Amino acid sequence: MVVGPTASRALAALQLIKSNIQTGAVPKPVLASTLAPMAQPRPGPGVSDALSRIGQPTVGTKLDDLPADHAARLRTYGVDTAIRVPKPSVSDEEFESRVMSEIKESWAGLDGFSEALANGTVKINRASDVPELGYETIQYDIYKDGHIFGGTGWSTFNRSYYDAQVAAGVRQGVGSIQGLDYYVTW
Repeated sequence: MVVGPTASRALAALQLIKSNIQTGAVPKPVLASTLAPMAQPRPGPGVSDALSRIGQPTVGTKLDDLPADHAARLRTYGVDTAIRVPKPSVSDEEFESRVMSEIKESWAGLDGFSEALANGTVKINRASDVPELGYETIQYDIYKDGHIFGGTGWSTFNRSYYDAQVAAGVRQGVGSIQGLDYYVTW
């Protein structure tokens, strides 16, 4: 029978262990650094890939290639590249559940909200489904010289539309939960 080098090492180790057990000898601990290179523990491919990238610059979008108003805001941080954080994609049921879990207690003190919640007249919309509101949150991871600098974000909305709804007697609120922008009326 032909035995390869790895199997040969394993057989030798087993014979040594068997010998130590028979004589009652206590084996000495073996440090990983004393093992043959192929026998040393190695991280999995994902960990190995991530470790190899530490210190390497991340490629983002140059500020000049972003919308002008976004680039102007980001330049105030002294950064040179950015990556826009994508919006999560969730079902309507998941969206409504997340928003309701966020607002049901925190908005309890708002005029008429608890009553509307009790009688089922709270309406939860994705902000994008109400284009005249113009509500959107924008988030970026920002980089300087290819290295993460931090994150930033802001929101936009049409204040005139919002104020017109207030004048019409509509009770409302806007917000965002982990990138899920919402508009709630009651």
